[in-house]
Amino acid sequence: MATEFEKQFVNNIKRAHVHVAWDGDDSSDVHVVIWPTWSGLSDFEKEFAEDIVSWGHTATAVDLYGIGNNPTELQAKADTMMALVANKEPLIALQESICEDIAEAHPNKKLVHVGFCLGGRLSLEAGLHISTSQGAASFHGLMNFHRASSIDEINKNTQFLIFNGYQDPLVDIETAESAREYLDEQGLDWQFIDFGQTKHSFMLPSANAPQEGHAFSQKANARARHALRFFLDEV
Repeated sequence: MATEFEKQFVNNIKRAHVHVAWDGDDSSDVHVVIWPTWSGLSDFEKEFAEDIVSWGHTATAVDLYGIGNNPTELQAKADTMMALVANKEPLIALQESICEDIAEAHPNKKLVHVGFCLGGRLSLEAGLHISTSQGAASFHGLMNFHRASSIDEINKNTQFLIFNGYQDPLVDIETAESAREYLDEQGLDWQFIDFGQTKHSFMLPSANAPQEGHAFSQKANARARHALRFFLDEV
């Protein structure tokens, strides 16, 4: 399984992360790592990085799959996502490698992870398992993230912020409660914000399939951005 993972996500994969710097000498000591949706790096993540930088931070939008490898069909997106998250060890190793590259490009910065959908889950996993992480924020992220095998694996320094649509069909009540219980049992610093009358993909302006449980919400988008901005300042 690891060999197949390496073939698809590691070996000979050329990535082109998008680094965005603050135009000035007074940027914060926070660097935001943006993990994309199951579609891979797109204009949405790049534009979100620009927004983050306008708040006074620096940011990197992660090229998760490599140049030219973004899946386009729904089934291909699902298959690629499942292959990526199937096993904890290779997934975390890949995230650690990506974060090491980012940290080298932006030394002396606190890494805070932000992600959407699949990227929301990846943000939580990076915050939980990567020791250099200081914060992790998930927007309509999947809650079946890999738990730590032991208390010694957990990065206790990470602050967690989770934004969830209460009507998200991909995060049912039991799954959400399981995630909250886990974070609390580990003694972690966490916040979990439910938006009422809100579905999956509420941050994505292109989401317009409410009958399938996916819909952009201008109100939830604005509220989540406001809360994220305070969170980053707090970190």
